[in-house]
Amino acid sequence: MGKIRFLIAVIIGKIVYIIGKPFGRSTNLPGIIMLKICPDALSRFKMPQKTVCVTGTNGKTGTSNLLTHIIRNSGKSVINNSKGSNMATGLVSALVTDSTLSGKIKSDVAVMEVDERSSQFIYTRFTPDIILCTNLFRDSIMRNGHSEFIFDKINDYLSADTTLVLNGNDGISGLLGENICKRVFFSVDKTERSTDECKDTVCDLLACPKCHRKLTYEYYHYNHIGVPKCENCGFQMPESDFVATDVDFENGTFKVVGKNGENLALSYQKGNFFNVFNITGAVAVCRLLEIDTETIENSVEDISSKTGRFDDARFGGVEVVSMLSKNQNPISCSQSLKYLDSTDGEKDVVLLITDSNDSVHGHEDISWLYDTDFSPLKNNNIKNIFIGGTRCYDLAACLEIKGFGTEKLKLFTDYSDLANELVRESDKDRKVVVYFELYATKVVKMIKDKMSIKGGEGE
Repeated sequence: MGKIRFLIAVIIGKIVYIIGKPFGRSTNLPGIIMLKICPDALSRFKMPQKTVCVTGTNGKTGTSNLLTHIIRNSGKSVINNSKGSNMATGLVSALVTDSTLSGKIKSDVAVMEVDERSSQFIYTRFTPDIILCTNLFRDSIMRNGHSEFIFDKINDYLSADTTLVLNGNDGISGLLGENICKRVFFSVDKTERSTDECKDTVCDLLACPKCHRKLTYEYYHYNHIGVPKCENCGFQMPESDFVATDVDFENGTFKVVGKNGENLALSYQKGNFFNVFNITGAVAVCRLLEIDTETIENSVEDISSKTGRFDDARFGGVEVVSMLSKNQNPISCSQSLKYLDSTDGEKDVVLLITDSNDSVHGHEDISWLYDTDFSPLKNNNIKNIFIGGTRCYDLAACLEIKGFGTEKLKLFTDYSDLANELVRESDKDRKVVVYFELYATKVVKMIKDKMSIKGGEGE
């Protein structure tokens, strides 16, 4: 009976996908319907030769897309869920598009982005060959509580048959799978911007995870990412198998050195230090899949500026840089704001966060704003700070409490008014940097459309 239900689910899932594709309908719909018909559908697919899952608080999407790109360039076919969600419905929707009627996946490799809270519903249905965890930070407090809560959500459902690829600079996610799985570590060596003290607003790892005494750090990269050590019990992170070195912030380049003699020269998107970690983790996975270093180098080179979360366009004399930050995530937002420290010249900054009256994605919790490091906004080169949406007053109050003067702040509850003001304020050879959450994508498009009318099409 189970096989028949699965067959019916696959047939209907394929039909729903084919019908919905031309209309841009939700790519999760096939999975939603399939799981209604056959609740254990995810466990019934015959997975390919290798299955790689990518999880963690920040960097899942970019890293899974990069992995897919590299693996395809190596000559293997790949199925991934880049067009759907990272929960069970999204995985099922992606897999059914690449399966036979019996559920056999046609591609050589599956690369699946997995929501960290969905571990129970995914890793108990199939066993990934490799799980890459990018990091674990505090995230949306109403959904995820705290990083230690998410740690347990992942750790409790790991299999001994899975190889974990872990961030050796993260004393939280780096403890996953201890005494359970084979573990491979990647890390980033000390850079010119590493500090002896945590300069960020929050640090999620202050106490030793073993003896609970106060931790010391050899250095910090950002937040709790660095080299933690315990003077009391001797705790420290295992030696990394892949290390990023010689990070050049000005030119956006670095090297990755591996234990097996790997030495790769790589590029990354300037102003996005997250990418150095994500690329190094991807390199570790690709070497486990026995992909040669030349293919990895060439693949990273041609995708390093195409992350999808960073866009740079010019409209006449106005340069508009847009940077997407994860919704209600202070670490993602803080790291994006640090881009301002790497840019010269006068600029305007636009801050867009999810509206509280958004019937689908609105939220009442604003505590994450107070965990965000807004200090780069104090740069003297910033002429105006535009804040849009019904949350503009909440964010303005947060900035004032953090010691910002109000003379630069311009508040707009109506996004169209904000866009019009930007067009009026935009002088020749000015830069406009737009920081936005996922659900403000349409607003960014509105701003760019108005800019293009004034200054010509984006280049």
